[in-house]
Amino acid sequence: MSANAVTYLPLESKDSYGYQQSSECALILQRTYAADGKRTKNHAPIYGGFFELFKGEGNLYDGDYGDNQYDEVCIRYSDVNAVIRSAMNRLNYKRPNGIDSLEPAPDMIGETSEVSLLATHMLADKFDLTHDEILNGLPLIDMSRTIYWNHCPLHVKPIPCAISRYRTYTAHCNNLKNPSWGASNTPFVRYLPPVYADGIEADRISVIKGAKLPNPRLVSAVVHKDHDQPSPELTILIMSWGQFIDHDVALAAPPRMFPDGKEADFDCCKMPVNERHPLCKPFELADDDPLYGEVGQKCHDFKRSVAGHRPNCALGPRVHVNTLTAPIDANFVYGSTEAVALRLRAFKGGLMRVWDRFREYGLKPLLPPETENPELDCAGRPRHLFCFIAGDVRVNEQIHLTVLHTFYVRDHNRIAVQLAKMNPHWDDEKIYQETRHIVAASVQHITLNELLPLLIGEELVHRYNLTEEKDGYWNGYDPNVHTAPAQGFTTAAFRFGHTFIQGLVRRYNKYHEFLGDHHLRHLLKQPFIVYEPGKLDELALGMINTPAQDYDPFITVEVSGHLFQGPDGKVGMDLPAINLARAREQGVPGYNIYREWCGLPRAETFDDLEPWLNNDTAFHYSKLYAHPDDIDLWSGGISERRLPGAMIGPTFACIVARNFANIRRGDRFWFENSGFPSAFTPEQLHQIKKYTQAKIICENGDDIPNIQMWVLRKAHPIFNPRVRCEDLPDIDLSYWQEDSINGGYPLKK
Repeated sequence: MSANAVTYLPLESKDSYGYQQSSECALILQRTYAADGKRTKNHAPIYGGFFELFKGEGNLYDGDYGDNQYDEVCIRYSDVNAVIRSAMNRLNYKRPNGIDSLEPAPDMIGETSEVSLLATHMLADKFDLTHDEILNGLPLIDMSRTIYWNHCPLHVKPIPCAISRYRTYTAHCNNLKNPSWGASNTPFVRYLPPVYADGIEADRISVIKGAKLPNPRLVSAVVHKDHDQPSPELTILIMSWGQFIDHDVALAAPPRMFPDGKEADFDCCKMPVNERHPLCKPFELADDDPLYGEVGQKCHDFKRSVAGHRPNCALGPRVHVNTLTAPIDANFVYGSTEAVALRLRAFKGGLMRVWDRFREYGLKPLLPPETENPELDCAGRPRHLFCFIAGDVRVNEQIHLTVLHTFYVRDHNRIAVQLAKMNPHWDDEKIYQETRHIVAASVQHITLNELLPLLIGEELVHRYNLTEEKDGYWNGYDPNVHTAPAQGFTTAAFRFGHTFIQGLVRRYNKYHEFLGDHHLRHLLKQPFIVYEPGKLDELALGMINTPAQDYDPFITVEVSGHLFQGPDGKVGMDLPAINLARAREQGVPGYNIYREWCGLPRAETFDDLEPWLNNDTAFHYSKLYAHPDDIDLWSGGISERRLPGAMIGPTFACIVARNFANIRRGDRFWFENSGFPSAFTPEQLHQIKKYTQAKIICENGDDIPNIQMWVLRKAHPIFNPRVRCEDLPDIDLSYWQEDSINGGYPLKK
């Protein structure tokens, strides 16, 4: 096969959209062929977009490539425009309203992204693209020179940035060089290339040709059975606090329906097959399933995540919308869009909205009720009661989250009241933003100081530079680091907490005496217990007195068969199965691939995994999977033996450490940075480092007199004794008292 010369033609006339009808190459792919004409190597693309260095020069090479011959494939802008038009026609696409907003709705993002995905499929078919060319080549096409640019949502386009002391609600302009990095409704990142079956968006499949990955429910039922093994060290707060932080950084957009204009969830299994939502991907349940078989259920609901856009709407494999801001910024209190934030504010004294339902009892307020769409993510609601609203929509997901959300909103208001007294010249906006700034810093500090050393161990904390400076600033900001969470982190590694879940929610009184318990299934999306005065304290004290389950493959049936079970239902959903299905639909590589990425030996046989996994898990895998590379990341990671000095296994510890290192390094507003308008004074920074999760529980409970210092660990008379709440260090807000005449603070010297 001889080399084909490529000619770069000048721009031609504009089409009816006002875009160039160009025969210029948008992308050139170089390929090599053996003597028999078969392609022998997948070369990375040479360049894409502008071609300033190569105008008019034709081929870069003119002959054979070693013993092989080569060819160059030119994908022209006219080709790209043609497939975009065809995709729009096929999908009956109409340009959605709100596309020019920095806060587009996820369903609108999904509409526009489906066009680019279909166009990607068409280009792949037309030019016989390899998976490598789809992944590394197509994203190089300059989409601003195509008809798609007018349909590319504003939130992933370049925007002007202003430097401010406070974060934007959406986290746009956190990174001044790349304004959309880490912003809400932008995509997750990847540490490893996706392994879509078709190179674009089809679920991950077995590495053995003709073999199938096992049914997610089968893996759950065989490997992740219920077995009660309480942790000797950890409280159940380790799970709920980890989940709370997860809800600060990541939420893949679920598909929704909008009957009567209201957002609603739906069950794919209850829809006729030919009428199902296009993102429905339910999986079958076996007749002899040990749980679902008894009630005759044959279908498990599952929906794939809404597709998103890369920066500048680059083509390529499917990415997924993260509806949250990626930095740790306490958005579970404040929201990740301005629309949510404004709904939560009182617009008086910098305060957040609350519901002062217990005023007559002398108790602190509750969260505001969800009255506009009361059935959304809320189950079994009594007519006179409501679920709650907060910065994250999962506030009602499980009762301990509701407690934490309540305490943090109370803490915001506690701080705001004090700042207003010290600075009477501050208006509502100033008090709100400064309080938000402090609360976000406290969450960063607690994550760094209490969660990560316990979770991943001191060795990895030091290796990934996740240690907090004892005094002074850290100054480790790097604008080249992306804060967005990785899909291996969100679909698997930071779901480590599922192994810690207890099947019973316990309540304790202020003397740390057991009062009673409830099956977890009855408190999922059903937070109505907190309408009883005093129950918030009892639940909070339950969090710090109840042991977590140990780190092992076993998951309580409360979430592996009764997740989000309705009040009158007999079964619910299977969380482990959902975890596996989620990673597969997002193209996340398997456990063995991540082991190798983390520097661990890659298993060639199932026997190679025996030293690393607990409880005959490797043997079970050999009966379920065709090859070690097929093992799902979450299942393998949750089954590992703990890393010495840590609470999770080495693969998950590696992924978690890497992700938090990026969150810290890539956040311009990180509380330990100096030299920016957002920087705290040295005195203020010292105060923030006094914060503990124990103090937040003490200050925002109604009557909690004493508590262990480190609440993620069980109380111990020597190593973690209970102390009086009033003896715990508190933040001294007088360092935020501003000189109203000369400006600046602290006024206190």
